[in-house]
Amino acid sequence: MRTSRRRGGFSMVEMIFAVSITVLVFSIAVPFFRAQTRAMDAGAGRMDAFQSARYAVSRIEADLRTAGGDVGQPLIVQAAPFAIAFNANRQGRTSTLDPNASYWDASLDNATANAWSVSRAGTLRTSTKVYPPRTYTDPNGEAGKAETIQYYLLPDTAGGNTGLYVLYRRVNDRDSTLVTRNLYVSSDSNFFFRYYVTGTAGTTSAVPNANLPIYWDDSVARADSITAVDVRATGRFWDAKTRVNVYRNLHVTVKLRNAIKLLPLNCGAAPPTPDSVGVSVATAPAGAKLNVRLDWSAVAGDSTAPRDVRQYIVYRRRSGASTWTPIGSKPARGARTYRYEDFALPLTPGDYQYGLAARDCSAQGGVRTGTATVTFP
Repeated sequence: MRTSRRRGGFSMVEMIFAVSITVLVFSIAVPFFRAQTRAMDAGAGRMDAFQSARYAVSRIEADLRTAGGDVGQPLIVQAAPFAIAFNANRQGRTSTLDPNASYWDASLDNATANAWSVSRAGTLRTSTKVYPPRTYTDPNGEAGKAETIQYYLLPDTAGGNTGLYVLYRRVNDRDSTLVTRNLYVSSDSNFFFRYYVTGTAGTTSAVPNANLPIYWDDSVARADSITAVDVRATGRFWDAKTRVNVYRNLHVTVKLRNAIKLLPLNCGAAPPTPDSVGVSVATAPAGAKLNVRLDWSAVAGDSTAPRDVRQYIVYRRRSGASTWTPIGSKPARGARTYRYEDFALPLTPGDYQYGLAARDCSAQGGVRTGTATVTFP
């Protein structure tokens, strides 16, 4: 007699129970995953907003810190709340043609790697000013190597939001390139660039927006007194969960270490010799010399007519030697007094003297010997 064997499987009750458990697990897991996804999206959005601001600031800062040109070439060409133009030897074709460039790219052409030629003069962005007024040359009479770099902002109309801007960069008269977008500028500040000037008394103050823009050819020569630029960049992110804009602000103040007075094309007589040089030595508690400080007063022609003093050259020599060795310089900024600190102290023991001379755009005055002899062990 054959005995029938029951076939294995799931009962209806077991199936309903399994499906219920699965639905319960998904009902718990799905909201969790959605929350995690929204959190990741929000975090990525905030990071994108910060990265946009940081990238804008870093690009401008890298160029602006190298600002400076050849003799007669202005440092600041345009100073406006939403645009800046300056000269800097940022790029060259090869190290042989331009050894002082920050980097080299053999694919560049002369119109990009050299100073902006007057034959290609054009309007500065966001203005009607035509630049350059002439072709600038280096001390050897060859085409200058400091190109004109412009950064400027235009309203970002793609998203339909107010207060958003796109940042562009331009070299000489070449095509502009997009740096970043989605930058926010609040109406209460209404500036992306802020400028600081240093007066004849050595005090530094911010330039009000009402006094901008400033150009290189202003009759009162305000552009050549700009010694620092504040860059304020704010990235924006739309948080879909809270339905509000999230902003990430970043700013940096860049000191123009090459800032000097706007130089005339024709210099007068050689500057006078500085009246005196004060020499003091900073020492550690154990008596080791840390640095030597030199203090002096400005010579005539620095902040007074003809205002053609370009810089002060600092020298050092062994006592009894007849030849001075230049060790540094200080730009002439129309201040009353100046200080230079020598940290690269000589390794050879002995007595040393310090000297100082003023220099304009063509000649150098006499060297004034320091008032004291410094002995290095």
